[in-house]
Amino acid sequence: MNKKPYSSAIKKTPFKYTIAKKIAKLMLEGMDRNEVFKKCFDENFIEVDSLQRRREITNVVYERLLTLDRYLLDQFYNGDVDTSKFILVYAISKRDPLFFDFMFEVYRDALLSDSHYISIDDFDLFFESKRQSNPIVAKWGNFTFDCLSKGYRNILVDSGLGHREKRNIIVDKAMIHPDVEEHIKLLHETEYLQALLGEDK
Repeated sequence: MNKKPYSSAIKKTPFKYTIAKKIAKLMLEGMDRNEVFKKCFDENFIEVDSLQRRREITNVVYERLLTLDRYLLDQFYNGDVDTSKFILVYAISKRDPLFFDFMFEVYRDALLSDSHYISIDDFDLFFESKRQSNPIVAKWGNFTFDCLSKGYRNILVDSGLGHREKRNIIVDKAMIHPDVEEHIKLLHETEYLQALLGEDK
């Protein structure tokens, strides 16, 4: 897997499922990047009032959906809700290597453990380990880590991969359409199934 540099961009645009569905519809209709941007930004198809946020969200969500081939994009838009939300997390994981590492190192461990939860301390320990080992992350402040932690928790809850219980996230194993799982295996991207579904390495 060709890893991109770590980024904290996810903190501003965590899940955005409804907007992603709207943009997926445009892409499935054959619109290119410029046409999608014109529809979403100029015509406010995604219904975001702030011009800055509208531009930012359109670009981020479009880039995420670009990681999906035609089959997965169609399954994201037309498939059952659980599978659709899973595909969006998969797309986010492909765009954001730090989030992928969190899912692989922390979420997967929680899925496979007896306790099945992620604590606030688990988030802190993950980011601290990355701060110690990565020069990009080492430059970030506590506010960034707090925003990332909140963003990650929101993604887990909004996608159905977890639910809140007091200050913990209880992890919930996704039940996705077997054809989608098999398609991802055929793409030789089993590391995402390991991270998101807790499958064997």
